[in-house]
Amino acid sequence: MNIPFCDLRRSNNPLRKEIQHAFESCLNRSSFLRGPETHAFEEEWATYCGQKYAVCCNSGTDALTLAATALALTAAKVQANTLALTAIGLSRGGASVIIADVNSEGMLVDVTDDSVPVLIFGQLLSLEQLRAPIFDAAHAHGWKPPAHAVAAWSFYPTKSLGALGDAGAVTTNDAALANEMRHLAGRDDQLRDRRQITSRTDEIQAAVLRVKLRYLDAWLEERAIIAARYNKRLKHLGITLETPSLHHLYVIRIEGRDELHSYLHSNGIESKIHWREPLNQLDGPWTTAGIYPGADTWCRSIISLPCFPGLRPNEIEYICDHIESFIGEHTKNCG
Repeated sequence: MNIPFCDLRRSNNPLRKEIQHAFESCLNRSSFLRGPETHAFEEEWATYCGQKYAVCCNSGTDALTLAATALALTAAKVQANTLALTAIGLSRGGASVIIADVNSEGMLVDVTDDSVPVLIFGQLLSLEQLRAPIFDAAHAHGWKPPAHAVAAWSFYPTKSLGALGDAGAVTTNDAALANEMRHLAGRDDQLRDRRQITSRTDEIQAAVLRVKLRYLDAWLEERAIIAARYNKRLKHLGITLETPSLHHLYVIRIEGRDELHSYLHSNGIESKIHWREPLNQLDGPWTTAGIYPGADTWCRSIISLPCFPGLRPNEIEYICDHIESFIGEHTKNCG
């Protein structure tokens, strides 16, 4: 058996006719930027997220840049175990980024007014973390941000709601902030602000996202079922994460992670590591201080298993069989 980490054909193929119709509508209108599909998706995405406004842009990274610039962030505390693009997007928006350690569940500790929590892998936040003013929600489609929040989203193709290319958005309840971000996203024909960038969601991508948004709840439910099947088989091994999650990724923590990664590959199972190096070990536009035992341990032990709409029960069983086999052999060899 060969099991891919993510097979988008299993969710895209049933929508092929609807997606083709969305393409043709854009072609027939010859409208490819800032047209009716983008405006409609902004309204629909804002409503889905329980917020009043959405501003579309080119990527989740640009979403963070636009939000940081519009909010005039001077400092941003970012957890060390996130993707570097979280910190890069905020830095591009003018914030001085400070890297912070994480707890045993991979979540930011000591949330302050300058914290930018990441809903990593789709993990949901604690009440303390919800105090923050801005969130990286790139992994958390289906999450409803608190009323005060500004949330940055990515629609990268493998996300729970994925385009057929790059796209992103920021949601907020603040009309003035949304208007500021629209100006900052730039136009071809005028300069409104010296800080503006060119960051747009193509009409075709917005049209595709509108089609897919109708199926997002069903896909999230399927991801929850997949995670429950994994948990049923793996929880007794002590390797599952316990934080409530929307399961953009299904991640376990295990000793001998690199050996397991190779073992699964040799048995036809594709897995990935998100991510091998915490930001405190990388050279980027941020500041580090002290030691990061939580993040260092986290990044040495995590591995992501296949989790996508269309993943079959027998494939999950095959994966779990091999993880159990690996742990049995690993324990015997260590003993």
